[in-house]
Amino acid sequence: MSYEKRVKFLVNALYYGVIAVLALLLLKFGWDYLSPFVTGFIVAYFLKPVINKINVYLKIKRSIAAVLCVLLFYGVTVWMLVLVGVQLALLIRNRFYLLPDFYSAEIVPVVTRLLAWVQSFLVSIDPGVQSAVEEAINNIMANMGTYISDISMGVLGYISTAATKVPAFLIRTLITVIASFFISLDYYKLTYFIARQLNTKQITVLYEVETYTKSALLKYIKSYALIMFITFCEIGTGLFLLGVNKPFLIAILIAVFDILPVLGSGGILVPWAVISLVTGDIFLGVGIAILYVTITVIRNIIEPKIVGRQVGLHPVVTLACMYVGTMVMGILGLFLFPVSMSILIQLNDSGKIKIFK
Repeated sequence: MSYEKRVKFLVNALYYGVIAVLALLLLKFGWDYLSPFVTGFIVAYFLKPVINKINVYLKIKRSIAAVLCVLLFYGVTVWMLVLVGVQLALLIRNRFYLLPDFYSAEIVPVVTRLLAWVQSFLVSIDPGVQSAVEEAINNIMANMGTYISDISMGVLGYISTAATKVPAFLIRTLITVIASFFISLDYYKLTYFIARQLNTKQITVLYEVETYTKSALLKYIKSYALIMFITFCEIGTGLFLLGVNKPFLIAILIAVFDILPVLGSGGILVPWAVISLVTGDIFLGVGIAILYVTITVIRNIIEPKIVGRQVGLHPVVTLACMYVGTMVMGILGLFLFPVSMSILIQLNDSGKIKIFK
């Protein structure tokens, strides 16, 4: 490689590196401020075909059609979120509120029998340790009770703290809804204004980005639908073999929950396994634990491959994008970063931009 080519490569690498770092910093620290307007534009974009059809076929003014569509969209969305969210919050609150009573009624007898067996075994080996063993057992029981109470109060406190953030969430939601209204009303004016600021090549690139984004999102949805189906089959089969009542209904719920990157299926299966073991149902507890490990291993193997194959990325690149995206933007970054990388690669391969060879 000649000196001029090396200099050009370093300049390009530095240029795109700076852009990437600035973009990551903007997403990391500015997303909270930009998200209402970005979300509003996305909502307006996807409602655009519906609004146009209502405007043309029903002869309703576009402004009225936009208002009706945005109201209907957010009305249905809020209704579903409130319905599911309230029920879930009440379920969690009730379960953890009753956790101390469950501990006293179910866990203490099992632990007491287990510790009594350990005590008799140790005393049979060395009678001189009886007092020390009794003291240790008393400390264990006292600490367990305190730990259970702390868990219960901690979860209830977390729910109370989350409730204090509702006003800020409502303000952000209100701004998002208002932004959706205004963007939907003047969607073409806004997009034409942006287009006037760009040259022909840049407009072509934006059009290609729109086309690739639609294709990538569709493939992404297909890939995670396939992952959810595989997870559903694994959980449903496992619970059926373990003799659990309504195994496939439970499997559907856990498969949907498994999409969440932080909690995943472990948020349900791990506590279930622990409670089963503590209450003496060893077969079910061990079976669910094995099922969870199996699901986790298979999910970590197939997810990068399936998602990467659908969006046209190598599994290693997909895994890196998913990891960085989750670190930067949470669950949204998990989906957004692989799609964005796929779009960049397709633009590079088509010659619209030049990032790498």
